[in-house]
Amino acid sequence: MTIKAEATTGTASSPATGEGPCKICTIRLEQLCYQRAWWFRLFREALASGIRGFALAYGIRADQHPVRSAMCHRCLRFRKNTLKERSSLFNWLDGYLNPFFNRVRDSLLTEDEKNYARLLAQRAADPGYTSR
Repeated sequence: MTIKAEATTGTASSPATGEGPCKICTIRLEQLCYQRAWWFRLFREALASGIRGFALAYGIRADQHPVRSAMCHRCLRFRKNTLKERSSLFNWLDGYLNPFFNRVRDSLLTEDEKNYARLLAQRAADPGYTSR
């Protein structure tokens, strides 16, 4: 199953605000993992709830970051990047949990799928790209 990348015009923002360009589309990878392993949603949502809780505690709203494409609307990356700038406790926890999460997620994916997710992220960050 192929999902077309939907990108709109936008700008690559400053990393100082948690809005640097994405290297990989985690939403695309999450969609694939949800299809392959019923338990992955529970695993990811537990971690995502932690990010949402930290963001709430630090006053980081989901709508304060401009989205780059239609697929970016529910992405936690912007809040996570902002938290990494503001919270040493979050950084410490993320340093332990993120590599574990990535290994679990990547065990459910092929290299081609990860490469396609990288392409989606590139397209979403490119202000000159328009989806067909």
